[in-house]
Amino acid sequence: MSTREKKLLIILAGVAILALTYFFIFVPQSNKRDSLKSENMNLKSQYNQLSALAAKADDYTNKTKEMSDAMQQVYDNFPSYLQIENGIMDAVAIEKSTNTNITELTVGSPTAIDVNNPTGDAGTDSSSGSTTDSGSTDSSTTDSSNADGSQAADSNSSQSQTDDGSAAGSSTSSSSAKSTVTGYQLYDVSTVMAFKTEYHGLKAMLGEVIGSSQKKTISTLNVSFDDSTGKLTGEMLVDSYFLYGLDKPYEAPYIPAVPHGTNNLFGTTN
Repeated sequence: MSTREKKLLIILAGVAILALTYFFIFVPQSNKRDSLKSENMNLKSQYNQLSALAAKADDYTNKTKEMSDAMQQVYDNFPSYLQIENGIMDAVAIEKSTNTNITELTVGSPTAIDVNNPTGDAGTDSSSGSTTDSGSTDSSTTDSSNADGSQAADSNSSQSQTDDGSAAGSSTSSSSAKSTVTGYQLYDVSTVMAFKTEYHGLKAMLGEVIGSSQKKTISTLNVSFDDSTGKLTGEMLVDSYFLYGLDKPYEAPYIPAVPHGTNNLFGTTN
């Protein structure tokens, strides 16, 4: 082999070494550097975002607490459960506090409301819980009608319950309509009241329902003037709401004792 050929071989070997170095060392390292540079930019952006959030951590904590307290106040206005006697005693309270005579009362069963679909129809259950009739508006008859209402509350509470006051029936066992945010289930109990009253009594009755500490709405109200008595007669549909799943016990309404019999059968003693 001549000297010229040896020089050419040395040059070719050098070029081959340079090529191998470029493709197998320089190019991979360059790609890795670009990848690390891109990752570093992303991490830097995340660091800046987290730093900005950390600087406002106290504000976010305070706002979160304020929102939690506000939501708790909303929950406190809802009862954890309602029964038939709640509707009856609400009607009795309206009779006592307003110049109104409720002639017919129908309390429906709880109906689940799908809070995840607020535009849908909530619907009402047409099955009646109880019906009670009262007479004229004088004091003796009012006391009698209240006693009847109390008895109806005791005898007509036919909804099956568990020990914690929750309903065991199929009407309150649905979980598909639970809120995906709170996990609570909203229920509606519809109460239909047929009444006789005067103008001021009607205003007082509406104020009693609207001003209730619990969540109630008046869905429908039909009123007409009775020429024969000079009073207003009508029918009102009241929707009462409760949140099933709240961490508070069911509060039963106060039902006064109902007197039975008399110690003065013939009216001979004072």
